[in-house]
Amino acid sequence: MKKILLIAILALALFLRTYRVADFLGFWFDQGRDAKVVWDIWHSGKLTLIGPTTGIEGIFLGPFYYYLITPAYILGGGNPVYPAVFLALLNVLAIYYIYKLGEEFLGPNVGLVAAFITAVSQQFVGYQRWLSNPTPLPLFAVLTLDSLLKRRWWLVGLCAGLSLQLEAASAIFFLPAILIIAFLHKLKIPLVALLLFGLTLMPQIVFNFRHQNILFNSFKRFLVSERSFQPNLGAYTKRLNFYYTIFTNKYFTTDRAWAIFAVSLPALFLLVRRKLPPLPTTILIVWWVTPLILLLFYHGNHDYIWDYYFTGVYPAFTLLIAAIWLSAGRWAAAIFLAVFIFQNVSYHLAYFRQTLPGYITLTPQIQAVDWIYQDAAGQSFNTDVYVPPVIPHAYDYLFLWRGKSARPSAQLVSRLYTIYEPDGEHPQFLSAWQTRQDGIGKIDTTLTFGPLTVSRRTRLLYDQ
Repeated sequence: MKKILLIAILALALFLRTYRVADFLGFWFDQGRDAKVVWDIWHSGKLTLIGPTTGIEGIFLGPFYYYLITPAYILGGGNPVYPAVFLALLNVLAIYYIYKLGEEFLGPNVGLVAAFITAVSQQFVGYQRWLSNPTPLPLFAVLTLDSLLKRRWWLVGLCAGLSLQLEAASAIFFLPAILIIAFLHKLKIPLVALLLFGLTLMPQIVFNFRHQNILFNSFKRFLVSERSFQPNLGAYTKRLNFYYTIFTNKYFTTDRAWAIFAVSLPALFLLVRRKLPPLPTTILIVWWVTPLILLLFYHGNHDYIWDYYFTGVYPAFTLLIAAIWLSAGRWAAAIFLAVFIFQNVSYHLAYFRQTLPGYITLTPQIQAVDWIYQDAAGQSFNTDVYVPPVIPHAYDYLFLWRGKSARPSAQLVSRLYTIYEPDGEHPQFLSAWQTRQDGIGKIDTTLTFGPLTVSRRTRLLYDQ
């Protein structure tokens, strides 16, 4: 029976993460940038030593993410849907390992409940539909935790290092957590773990020395010159409120449910703490609490902290929740799960009923680019695209992929296609762009594809 339930949970998780992928897949600045790098790896053999940029100037992630998604892009002939589905599969695998870890170390049915929560949570589903480098991190975080519990130190070093390449802002806290766990349990970290961890850093180290110590100097500036970690009593309330929000909205969707959850969970923990197995509970708590404490002192990157910084922590916290609820008794677990199911399933039903969501997604983008190629019918043309982040990496890639042998002309020609996205935050920038386009070319025809507006223009004062 338990195997059947597990298969059903994994199937549901996959469905929620892959249903109408293109209609709901955000393909924006980061996704276009990454796809262009993968295109160069695939078509030009242009290997890279670094991965995506971080929020800190001059600091880059390792290249693991690019090489991880390249086979999926190749399999799909360049279609971003394929790597998106591949990342969804990795997260379904992570859910399976959450189940295994819970069942093996925390007690009967803990893994099943934790897997179900992770599979259905509307916030987790949303993040695991994200075509971005933090998305595979839950799998490597769970593997690191599992390896810690089983003392497989070589895998701890490897998974921690690869995690650091996926999202440094989250995985950087794996390192102090591992050291604290080793200290508390008087464990010695073997050399093989350190060697494998160091091996994962080699691409960035080579890149650093090839580029005048850019990474080391940026780290030095970030930690020393900018004093990114320091006490700031005035910021603690804001940071604690942020913690409250991100660790309640992953499980429930209303203010009242958030408040009840936040009050009841520590109360239940105090009541059942003696029922919880000491070693795995301690490891999960350290894994969860370490970044919370350290980030109280973080004020770098203009004091920005995003909830995806905790991507590697959510699996540990979810396992703790499942263990506490089940230890409190069947009725307690049933009540919380009933509210959880109602709120999250209601959200999914409303969300997936939409023809398109309110943000830019891949489907209308492909429709717009395909229409341009069809309308041009082999004639030379130029393009100009307005997107709120300014640089239209997404459309650069889509024209590259959908054009096959055709491409927008590098020379000025009379036929000009313009695409623009809505910009509710800075409408004045969009208005200025539209005014400039009106001075460049006369509109011949205009179409809309979802939220996108596409126009064919003839250049004014064009000299052939």
